[in-house]
This record gives sequence, C-alpha cells and structure tokens, in this order.
Amino acid sequence: MQYSHHAETGEVMVNQAQLERGLHRASIKRWAYAWHDQDQFDAADVEYQRSKGRQVEVGDLKPRHVHVVLQCDDNYTIRQISNWLMIPSARVKIPSEEGEYRGNGAREKAFFDFGEYLTHEGRKQASKHQYDRSIVIANFDFSSELDQHVASRRKGVRGGSSATRKRDEVRMRIMRGEVSLKWVRENEPEVYVSDLTHLQKLRQDWRLHQPAPRHRTSYFMGSKACELRKGRTGKTTLAKLFARSLFRDLDADECYHVATDPRAPLQNYRGQPVIIWDDYNALDLMEALGGRSSVWQVFDDHPSASDVNIKYGTTRLVHTVNIITKTTPYAEFLDGLAGEYTDKSGKRHHAEDRNQSWGRFPVVFEVTVDSIEMLLNRGFVSDTDDFLAYQTVARMKASMRKISSAIDSIEDAAEREAATHQIGDVLLRPMLEQHGKLRANPARGRAEVVGELLASIEMLDPEQAAAADRAAELQREIELLEEQKRELADSARRAARCSCGSGCPEGSDIHHATDCIVVSDETRIERGRAVALSTGRPQ
Repeated sequence: MQYSHHAETGEVMVNQAQLERGLHRASIKRWAYAWHDQDQFDAADVEYQRSKGRQVEVGDLKPRHVHVVLQCDDNYTIRQISNWLMIPSARVKIPSEEGEYRGNGAREKAFFDFGEYLTHEGRKQASKHQYDRSIVIANFDFSSELDQHVASRRKGVRGGSSATRKRDEVRMRIMRGEVSLKWVRENEPEVYVSDLTHLQKLRQDWRLHQPAPRHRTSYFMGSKACELRKGRTGKTTLAKLFARSLFRDLDADECYHVATDPRAPLQNYRGQPVIIWDDYNALDLMEALGGRSSVWQVFDDHPSASDVNIKYGTTRLVHTVNIITKTTPYAEFLDGLAGEYTDKSGKRHHAEDRNQSWGRFPVVFEVTVDSIEMLLNRGFVSDTDDFLAYQTVARMKASMRKISSAIDSIEDAAEREAATHQIGDVLLRPMLEQHGKLRANPARGRAEVVGELLASIEMLDPEQAAAADRAAELQREIELLEEQKRELADSARRAARCSCGSGCPEGSDIHHATDCIVVSDETRIERGRAVALSTGRPQ
C-alpha cells in the first residue's frame, strides 16, 4: 500500500505511470491493484494518527491510496519489490510461510486471499467501505478467477462429523493441488493415517490432469575429457544444490526427484519440478524411458504432456528441469544419445542427427575435484542451429565434496538449510542467471507476437519454391560428398597400420617385418623393402 501524496507535505508518493513501469516485469506472474478513496478512519486509525500529531476524527476519509497484490513464481526480497515500484520497503508485506500458506498452491491461495482486500469483500473487511470490482486493474480476469477461488474454498464440505468434514476438506485440497501429501502428514496426521490410499490416488489424479510445462531446461553434469579422475567429484551434490537454489520455497523432498534405478526410475515421482537422472549413461536413459523417441520428448525444451508407466499405473511428468549426472564427458554422452545402439531386446537402432541430442542441452558442466566449469551451447549463444559445440562462460574454483561435508557438519537443521541457500547463491550465481535467461518470457502480448511473425513469413510462388528446393538438394549433395571425403580419408589412415606386429608407427617409411605387405597413401612394403608407389623403386 502507498498513499498518492504525502499527508503533510503534499509530495507525490506514487502515481499511475510509476505503477505501470513497476508492473511491467516478466518476474511477476499475476498483478492486480485498486485505488481507494472512500476508506474512513476508525478508532484505532484515529489513535495512531493523533500519536503522529495529525488531527483526524472517526469517519474522516483517508487520503487516496493504492493497494497492489503481486504473485511471482520465484522468491524475491522486500527490497527488490520496493525497488520495482519505487516505494519504501516499509510499504511492502510478504505473507508468512506458516499455517495454510505452505505447500503446493500456497502462492495462488495467498494471492487471492489478499486480492479480496482490493474490494473489501473478505470477512475481515465487512465493516469497511465495499468497493465495486470494476475499480480493480489486473493482468488477468480478476472477477472470474476470484469467484473460482472463493468457490473452491467452500466446495466439498457438507454436513457429517467434524472428522468427516476435515477428511473431505483435505481430499479436496489434494485434488486441487493446493497441498502435498507431505503437508497432510505434517499438519493433519490423523487424516493421513486413516485416508492415505485415497489421498495418494487423488494426488496422482491431480498430476495426470496437469498441463505440460511451458518450458523445460535440461542440464548435463559430467567430467572433463582430459581429467584422469572422473568419479567422486561431487556432481550429484552439485545437482541437488542447483535444484534447491532454483526452488528455494520447497524443501529437498518436494524440490527434486532422484532417478537412480533405470528399471523403475519414476516409481516414486511426486510432481517435483526437478528430476535428477543420477549416474545415467545414454543407453540407461533410453532403456529407462522406453526408447530414444521418449527421451526426445522428455528432454524437449517445449514439451507436450508426457505420461510414463509406473508400477500399478501411470504418472505425468510436470517437471521443468532435467539434470543428468555422469562421469562421462559431455561430448561422449551426447554423441551416444544420438548414435547407433542395440537395445536390450537385441534390436539395432540407426544413428540420428547429432543436433537432436546436442540441441536439447543448452548448458553442460565439467566437474573436477576442485573446479566447476559451465559451458553454453553455441546455438543458444548465436541464436542459430549450430548446436554441435559449446563455449565456456564461467569457471568456479570449488570442491563440491568439501562443500557438502562442511554443510552436513552443521547440527541445527534451520541453520543447515540457511547455509545451503547462502552457499548456493554465491557459488551458483552464474548458473542461476543463465537459467533465468533460458526460461520462456511470457511478458509479450498477442498483437506484438502475431505482427512480428506475420511480417517474417515469405510467400513463394511455384517457380521460387522449385528453385529453393533445388538449392536445398544441391546443398545436401555437397554435404554428403564432404562426409564421404572425410570417411575415405579416415579409411586411408586406418589402412596404413602395419600388420607385422613389431610396433611400426602408422605411415612410417621404416618397417621391421620381412614378409608383410602394408599399403599407405604413398608407400607399400614388399618383403621388408619400402617401395615408392610413383616410381616402383626401392627407397
């Protein structure tokens, strides 16, 4: 809340243009605000105002002021929010993460509970001036969504005993995704014990009805190709710390799912936003997901709804981040993902375009005993289709094993949690910044996007289309010839190896065998003699 003018000096405190600038941010998912000019001072207000030397009476109109409600997908500090709107931090309040404002759906529930205050239609504001909803300005259908929220709070609780009403209320909250099973276990243990099977089914049903995420980002954490030591460097610890830093409002159990056994990797997946595929090579991943086409879908940056089989049912993947950890260097893993392979049934699968695998991982990490190197895919840097190379964008000198051991040594759980986030904010700053850049930006309007796309569409007449097809075909033939040329050169180099078994270097003019024949690019060996192919004379 902020007054439009200072009560004593008349200085402008906030205006419409200031509001609009502050609200034009991709960080804000929902916003709504309303100017109030009919509020009256009550007895408590009068007592406070008089303590400040202002002479007001009960029933006097309060100065004009604005209330703004924001909902963000990520956590921001009061200082950050006050800077967005250019108002004092004392005017910003964040709902406490206690009581009912916890777990899944907490942000949305808090937003609409506070949204009711914009028109004073909540139970606690019954004595205040009742504003019409037409005064509310929002970036969504405020009236319709507020009605749905209010109705959802009242659904499903009809008669019966207190225990039955409580059970039905918890069932409805689980079905709507407002709370997690963990929340029920901690806050309603009696309902959890008596109704767990039903709650699990409702939770699974809620997940199966979720839309696919708008954007999904995949990361690979492996070893450096030149490093002799590739294991036990803390890649899994780094993946977990990264996940916790991305979703600070969730504890570890609600933040990430660690897939370990390729035979049943998603059996206990509960809708966490991060899946860590721990110690998976390319073949493990394909077998775990039922084939390469499923891998392409689960690791697509703009995924469609993905349902996967689990024991006794099906679950839907709603995660927004994939992290793969493996001792393999990234190039070897990505080439293996697109390369030829034989599945466990013995069926042989041909290699596919390497861009299919390389283009799905915008960022990879090389983790050693004492360093972390972050590399960005060149296609994302240049905004082209050139995905087959990465360039280093950040190096962090740190030992993940030492960091993990040090954090684990903190006895108090709250302090250990705080230390985890504090270390993550510093160590992973380049990673967090890059992740923010890779996420979809929903701030643009339909008219702007459609106008830009229509302007870029070029209509070709039949002759132009035929010419374009011929040019594309010619380019494909050129690329095929270049590939054949490289294969012939590789074949010639392999043929130059001496078969005498005496350790002769490849392509050497000196051989020790007395009765071997080896053909190279320029020389053949006949019974121990090096013969120049061009003249046939001994050398």
